[in-house]
Amino acid sequence: MVWDGVLMDITESVRLQEAEREAAAQQTIIREQSQMLAELSTPLIPISAGVLVMPLIGAISDRRAQQVMETLLEGIVQYQAETVLLDITGVKTVDTAVANALIQVARAVNLIGAHLVLTGIQPRIAQTLVQLGVSLGDIVTYSTLQAGIASILAKQGGLR
Repeated sequence: MVWDGVLMDITESVRLQEAEREAAAQQTIIREQSQMLAELSTPLIPISAGVLVMPLIGAISDRRAQQVMETLLEGIVQYQAETVLLDITGVKTVDTAVANALIQVARAVNLIGAHLVLTGIQPRIAQTLVQLGVSLGDIVTYSTLQAGIASILAKQGGLR
């Protein structure tokens, strides 16, 4: 009888240790997937010397806006970019919070010596921004990414 109790205690201890190992492994997987998702949600694409594009798709939360800013600023320094095209074609909703986040990103980009061009301004987004009374200030905008790229490359004299 005493041995049965000892065996049950040992078995329970082993089960708990195994459960703790599984939980730790799952937490590691979750952290890695979260990091990968963050990287995928803010891709940065060099398209020409000094020019980067960041296409955004989906909702822009406060956390994602922060990730956009960090990725852009690090990318500008890494690639020595002068211009960043932030394409919001795939962003379905732009409210005051998103517009303010975009303005903050543009200001931060300007502070490190580059400038931001906002592309993908669809008619419904333009209407929403006007209705909300949001001013994008001196941020250059284009209705399509293609128009933004064409303008920047024309100023540069083509691809380098």
